[in-house]
Amino acid sequence: MRPPLLFLLLAALCCFLAAALDPDADVKVTVYEGPTECDNKPARGKKKNDEDESLERVIPDSIVGLHFTVYVDESTVGSRETAGLRVESSHDKGVAPSFPVGQGRVIPGLDRGLIGLCRNSKATIIVPPYLGYGPYGKPEQGVGPHATLRYDVEIVDIKPPVPNEFKKIDADGDWRISRKEAKSYFKKIGQGVNLDSLWSEEDDDGDGYISWEEFKGAKGSEEPPSKKAREREKKARDAEAAKILDMYSLMDDDGDGKLSREELGTMFKQYGQEMTDEFWEESDPDGDGYVTFEEFVGDAGKGTKKKEDKRKSDGKKELEEGSSGGDDIIDMDEL
Repeated sequence: MRPPLLFLLLAALCCFLAAALDPDADVKVTVYEGPTECDNKPARGKKKNDEDESLERVIPDSIVGLHFTVYVDESTVGSRETAGLRVESSHDKGVAPSFPVGQGRVIPGLDRGLIGLCRNSKATIIVPPYLGYGPYGKPEQGVGPHATLRYDVEIVDIKPPVPNEFKKIDADGDWRISRKEAKSYFKKIGQGVNLDSLWSEEDDDGDGYISWEEFKGAKGSEEPPSKKAREREKKARDAEAAKILDMYSLMDDDGDGKLSREELGTMFKQYGQEMTDEFWEESDPDGDGYVTFEEFVGDAGKGTKKKEDKRKSDGKKELEEGSSGGDDIIDMDEL
């Protein structure tokens, strides 16, 4: 599938701007106290990944307890006026928060920087803007756009990853398991299962799906977003959609609702770049000499209602098919 122009354009500009702001931008970790070398070999008499046994080294999905203080780093190129700002600290609350590493609970740069640190170590983690708060900053805490951050962290404890069978079965990541997903998963692992019996035991509200709350197996430490979090995500998506429309309108100099090659090329020149023939061909798939808004955004944000209606229809269909019996039992002949 052809990537939409929006993503091609943003990828090109982000690479250019990141290089312009900091050509060596990447997460930089410096351990200044405590161990720098460690491994997760189990202690004598303990089994590997015993839930009561702390790990020595941070690995993806491990549960890390840490104290932290975050600043706008003195080296920041963007938002120079806030350089040195103390943004927040766990010490102010007196509690070391814990979370699974690498699951998006924190900014990408912190997720990345924690991997490999040892228990009882102290380190600084320098996070470039594109792995931190990005072009929008975090204005509610005084952080402006394109700010480089510095985390001062102390690794208090590390627990093994919590098994998560729910995530393995929930193929589309919508926080509920359909019969189709369950059948596909159990067939893949070579395990026979009676889906009618499983749904009878776990689909408490009878909607044809097993939600995260209803699931009785191992489901890790990551919970579905709260209602407030979903509302924040919706507001963020709406704001992002408005920004995309503004971007398109700014490039559309003559206001005819479509971008010509000249208009798109002008935008590149403003950033000291040249638009290639290959980029234009990717941007104008129908070859009519213009890029419409639909071509600009591709499938991003389109057809939301249609997708929701289809999901409800599929759920109803799966429920009806399930009631007919027969094909909802995976036997060894199907595996």
